[in-house]
Amino acid sequence: MKTFNLSQALKQKNRLAGEIARGREIVQRENSRKESQAARADVRAVFDQCVAQSRELAAFKGAIASANAGVVSGDRGIYGKLNLQAELRGLITFLKSLNTKEGEELERVGFLSRDEAVRTVYIATIARDEVDRLVAAYQTEIEQLQDQIDEFNAITRITIAA
Repeated sequence: MKTFNLSQALKQKNRLAGEIARGREIVQRENSRKESQAARADVRAVFDQCVAQSRELAAFKGAIASANAGVVSGDRGIYGKLNLQAELRGLITFLKSLNTKEGEELERVGFLSRDEAVRTVYIATIARDEVDRLVAAYQTEIEQLQDQIDEFNAITRITIAA
């Protein structure tokens, strides 16, 4: 466990957000490619890194929110769960938009009457069925977090001076 001051934590949060965005761009660009093209990135490694960084980003956001609310003990309360839930929702949105084009396609090349048909085979590192499994797993995790959030909301009392 590493300790950060709030300024350092904010910088790290922003750095992580930038790295996640760059990683997602790489995964989106490189996930589906023509079989004849060489892979320009290790899509699986970049994707796995993005998932780990998303979880780390949620932890930073939760810790920052806790600090801003005056909670400085080790227990971050509900903030970590809320931020992890938001990051997982963002990951699901990204996965649903991921290009997973696979298989053989007939493409037209040329101009008008001189068009020629060329067969092109596409391969995807992260295929549609894996996307579906990941989305289902992340959705289950979001629902579990929501149950914990609902329980927290049901038992937490606040006082308002009227």
